[in-house]
Amino acid sequence: MGQNGLFQYYVEGECEKNLLRSLMHAKDADYLIRPGKIERLNPVTERISKVKAMTIKKGTKVALVFDTDGSSVGILEENIKTLKQIAGLEEKDILFLMSVKCFEDELVFSCDSIRDVKTLIKLFGSQGLNAFKADFCKCRNLEEKLKQLGFDLQRMWTRKADKPFHGFTNSGKAIKISHKGQK
Repeated sequence: MGQNGLFQYYVEGECEKNLLRSLMHAKDADYLIRPGKIERLNPVTERISKVKAMTIKKGTKVALVFDTDGSSVGILEENIKTLKQIAGLEEKDILFLMSVKCFEDELVFSCDSIRDVKTLIKLFGSQGLNAFKADFCKCRNLEEKLKQLGFDLQRMWTRKADKPFHGFTNSGKAIKISHKGQK
């Protein structure tokens, strides 16, 4: 962890933002992640400005949270370069939380009781993918809902992505707080 213990999360969308916020405040120790600032900025399609990079404090870990269903890593690579050159981060300070394919697919992989995205949508009580996203973002008891779905945080953000994201390693374990008191 950074010397300050600070985390900055740049997330693709509101679903990821709501999930991280819920996990930071989880009552169940098995669901806890490192607290930090969450900002919606898709690191695959939006550039981190030099001004924004200059505000990152020394010792901060920056977690880039994104889907891997895109076809280019050009902007992602520019953002990594900006974080290194402008924010002064080292390689080990930049974490990748990649949803293999998309957020919904990553949730399906991480939930024991779900076979596919259609089942996820149905079990969440939504009327389609867009409604699911809206419902997920509005959900105020997300930790309980995830428990009902058999969510396993230890599986989230652990898989290897396909090209063109295959050169990045998922860093999900780096944000998780072990319930056994290990960090």
